[in-house]
Formats: sequence, structure tokens, C-alpha cells
Amino acid sequence: MFKKVLLVTVLLFSFTSIASASTTGLYEVKKGDTLTKIAKANKVSVKDLQTWNKLTKENIYVKQKLVVKKPVAAKTTSKVTQPVVATKPVTQVTTEKVVQPAQVKAETLITSPTPVEGEAKALSTSGQAVYSTLVDFAKLLEGTPYLYAGNTIAGFDCSGFIYFVHTQAGLNITRQSSESYFTQSAPVSTPVIGDLVFFENTYKEGISHMGIYIGNDEFIHAGSKGVEITKLSNVYWKEHFVSFKRFHAVSVN
Repeated sequence: MFKKVLLVTVLLFSFTSIASASTTGLYEVKKGDTLTKIAKANKVSVKDLQTWNKLTKENIYVKQKLVVKKPVAAKTTSKVTQPVVATKPVTQVTTEKVVQPAQVKAETLITSPTPVEGEAKALSTSGQAVYSTLVDFAKLLEGTPYLYAGNTIAGFDCSGFIYFVHTQAGLNITRQSSESYFTQSAPVSTPVIGDLVFFENTYKEGISHMGIYIGNDEFIHAGSKGVEITKLSNVYWKEHFVSFKRFHAVSVN
């Protein structure tokens, strides 16, 4: 009798572990998993999993990260010309062609931002819900390779990473550049885990890179080596740091 109860408990735990993956949309493969098992637990088809994860066969491996709910399609908008806010002066953007290295070379320029004042407001209820899963989801993507203009688990550039993790966490934003995201956010003097962090003059003048603050003097971002966690006190990033910011969309009105 005890053995039967133990067996049922183990099976229930295993099923719950897989089913819980759907809360973030990303699942890490465990020993004994199959695509059929994962698909059934997340109420999708094996074909869906293959399409979303670009799999040609049903072979998977332990610790492989799989998208288990339909990814949000990237939405684009025209260039944003809203005012820019920063905690230190930002070099005016130039339209001069710049040689773009691997890091964030998918970013595009916007025209002549002008400074305005305004501290970010507190997180809204919906914003708190986004932040509650944002960082854990982002960390699951650590090690994903850098990809020019990438915004899927096949690879990311810096703003593509921001777009992907925020939309999967429930925030309705469009796919834009780090400069455009800079204009859609307000500065915060005391950042909380989940806030944005911006940098300038990394491969071009002006805002050129961004990541997500995760506490303990660290941020997670998609750099030239892929998605990684880096110290803000790192000499390079400290030199190019601009400000912590928060999307208007996650703040109270």
C-alpha cells in the first residue's frame, strides 16, 4: 500500500512539474521527458512544439529549453520621436554610418531626442504581475546565442531579448530598438528587480544597449556572447551606464 501511494505521489509531482512550465511559456527538459509528454501536459500538439522550437525531429535533450505556448508575434511601429529621459547627459544621436560590431548591431537610430523631467511612477497591479515572472523567465534563457535582429529563442539582440521576455511575461509592447524603448520609459532613482538598465556609446553614439536589472549589482542582457548575467560594476558597463528606467506601460497612470 505504501509503495502504491509513493508511486502515485511521484507521478503527480512529475506531471505538475511539467504542467507548471506553461505559466512562463518556457520549459526546461528533464530526464524522462518526451515531446509527446510535454505537449500533452501543456495542452498543445507535438507539431506546435516542433514549429515554435524549430525542431525537425522529436529528439530532445535534458536541460534543453522549449517554448511551450505560442510565442507572441513581433509587432513593429514607425520610428518614435518622444522625448528622452536620462540620469546623465546622453550624447545626441547621429545619422553618420557607424561600423557595427556583433553586440546589438540590429539597433536602429532615432532622431534628435530632447531631455524632459519625470521620475517613474510606482508599478501598477498589472506591472507587478509582469515583474513577478519576468526575471525568472529571462534567466531561463541564459546561454541563448546572440543573433542579429533576433527576438526568438533561436537567438536575440539586446532589444529583441527585452521584447521577447516582456511579451511572454504578459506586457503588450512592440518590437523596437533600445533607443525607442528608452523613450517609452521613465528614470528610477531606486531600481527594483525587473526594471530596465540602459547604456550609451557601446558601438554607436547615443543609447545603444539595454538589459534587465536583477538585483545584487547585476543585470541580464543579450550581448555579443549571447544572453548572460553581468555585474553593473564591470569596468566597461560602468563607463557606458546611463540610467535605470521603467516602462510607462507597467506604471500606474
